[in-house]
Amino acid sequence: MRSLIGFAVGILLLVATAGHAEPLRLGMAMPEIRLMDQHDVAVTIGAEVRFVVVTRDMDSGDLVKEALAENGGATLESARAVYVSDISRMPGVITKLFALPAMRKRGYRILLDRDGKATADIPNEEGKITVLELAGGAIARIHYVSTVEGLRALLAAK
Repeated sequence: MRSLIGFAVGILLLVATAGHAEPLRLGMAMPEIRLMDQHDVAVTIGAEVRFVVVTRDMDSGDLVKEALAENGGATLESARAVYVSDISRMPGVITKLFALPAMRKRGYRILLDRDGKATADIPNEEGKITVLELAGGAIARIHYVSTVEGLRALLAAK
């Protein structure tokens, strides 16, 4: 009986950890991420991307919103950047009634991680924007940005 319980516990631990990859770090290949944007259009983050801008909370999301307020779409396009927002902690009713309608009015694409799984392995610091800088499909730098000016400068760098 004890061996059966031990076996069951082992299987449960294996299943619980099977879907969790290791956190992304410098030099690692950027995994393919496919998400829907705020208009329900599927987008895959591909090899042409130079920056992946990731937010997980309202404070960092507000910084990106302000940084991209003027010419956001053009800014992201010229920087070869994509913006990903992890909205998994947002209550569903708030997402549906308030957040999505507001996001749909923005002049740039926002990829939405609705369950938090697609971005779970991207490192972050609370209240800051994580920017993965890619080169040849691999992570060349990880930036933690806490100001509008900092994000603008990073995306403007050639």
